[in-house]
Amino acid sequence: MKGHIMTATVVVGVLAFSAACAGAREPTSTERGREASGTHVTDASPDLRWVPCVQTPRLECAELPVPLDHADPTSGWLTLALARRPASEPGSRTGSLVINRGGPGYSAIDYLTALEDDMVPPPVSDDVLTAYDLVAVDIRGSGHSTPTVTCFDDDQEAVEFARSIPTVPTTEAERQARAAADAEYSRRCRDRSGELLDHMSSTAIARDLDMLRTALGEDRLDYLGQSYGTFLGAVYAALFPERTGRLVLDGVLSPLSRDTGEPETTPSSRVGSDLATRETLEEFFRQCVAAGERCAFGGGDPAKAFDRIVDRLDEGGVPLTTSDGAEVTLTYSYFLTWTGQWLYQPIVWNAPGGASFLNAVEQALAAPDGPNAAALAEEIKTNQDAGLMVAPYAGLNPVYHAVTCLDTDHPSTVDALADHVAAREREVPHFAALRAWQTSPCSHWQAGTNERYEGPWDTRTDEPVLLVSSEFDPATPVWSARGLHETLPRSTLLISEGAGHIAAQQSTCVVRAISEYLVEGDSPAEGATCAREGDPFAPS
Repeated sequence: MKGHIMTATVVVGVLAFSAACAGAREPTSTERGREASGTHVTDASPDLRWVPCVQTPRLECAELPVPLDHADPTSGWLTLALARRPASEPGSRTGSLVINRGGPGYSAIDYLTALEDDMVPPPVSDDVLTAYDLVAVDIRGSGHSTPTVTCFDDDQEAVEFARSIPTVPTTEAERQARAAADAEYSRRCRDRSGELLDHMSSTAIARDLDMLRTALGEDRLDYLGQSYGTFLGAVYAALFPERTGRLVLDGVLSPLSRDTGEPETTPSSRVGSDLATRETLEEFFRQCVAAGERCAFGGGDPAKAFDRIVDRLDEGGVPLTTSDGAEVTLTYSYFLTWTGQWLYQPIVWNAPGGASFLNAVEQALAAPDGPNAAALAEEIKTNQDAGLMVAPYAGLNPVYHAVTCLDTDHPSTVDALADHVAAREREVPHFAALRAWQTSPCSHWQAGTNERYEGPWDTRTDEPVLLVSSEFDPATPVWSARGLHETLPRSTLLISEGAGHIAAQQSTCVVRAISEYLVEGDSPAEGATCAREGDPFAPS
């Protein structure tokens, strides 16, 4: 059983690498002095100075100055970190392809580094690498860009701050403790990040992309966005349809419902990521049953076994002890949070996540003093010390909240959130709470903006937009992609019949289709699908 827990970053396929950039410069006096006068400063066209990246010399790095406030060039300047993988055959190069891994807040530079080091599956074929420079930009306030959204001195301080705060509170006392922590977290973010928080909207980030397009010397933006990167791509296309080139949106986060809707609701319930999580879990159960003994959980009925676990943990946490005597508690919150993580990638549906984790929990509940329980306790303690599954304010969360809380409507008080969760839980038990509490700091967020794009979304672009989705995606539901396809007058939808967040990470068929679209401009036929590939329970 040892080793079945994976870090959250591995689950979503993003590894932390250092890819320090060099070659920065200040904006020129001309760029600094441009007046807004009803237009935005995105006309500025700084020269990019590409140099070998410090940690990955095979890649080239540069920095791009952008205004804090695009409507006010006197507001100050931010520095966006860039990295690129030059086209492998310069003579065949057709342009630049900007990539965004999502989050918001995942470092696109770290993602590009991971692709270069063969640490994650490539979303495009060698033909794309021949034709395009792959360009990664860490969005404002994140990654290697400066300054960054900062709420604590370091992640360890964030972990310690949230040590007793559950990611999924279940009692009134826990909800009030979470509300107090959310309010203090928001205050700390404001104190440390200041005015940057007022300029973290997706609209501002899209205007940054347009400055990058200009700086790259491209007439139109060719773009591959994943997860939140699809929302950002949709905003860009709506703002700059005449400057939108070939646009791939993989794992569609619906712009139609994410930001606003019925009052006192959450982005997760409006988008339906809670329901999508439940449906993905049910797909896991189906594949587990089909795998028979190769699935090490449930004895042929994993759905019932899962329900027994959540029912037991919902009654209260189970104390466990490591082999060296340290005490930890297996909680409902920890169990649900980790389940929500490993469902993202079928590659870990058996081990080291998925079935092996569920089996470990089942055994620990049956014999809390046994050796299997001790091994699980050691892994829980390791994750607690690292802040995994137990730190709602660490890691990417400050940037995630900075963008999401500025972009979206959310419940105004903790009581309104609790009421909404209770109602939603009747439709989607367990996962309604898991997803809704991810944005609970938004009820206390100390930032505001007058630059928030809310539609219309039926933009007609010169090139058709390629939308891609897995049939079972716990984060960005397939119905989001279908809805946007019906809304965009020039779009093509490709569905991968399998499971997992980011379809290109699961399917070579999807990678081929994306690559043909980018290189040749050929979109899949209407109604096209890719068959499910791979068996998560196949012997390794």
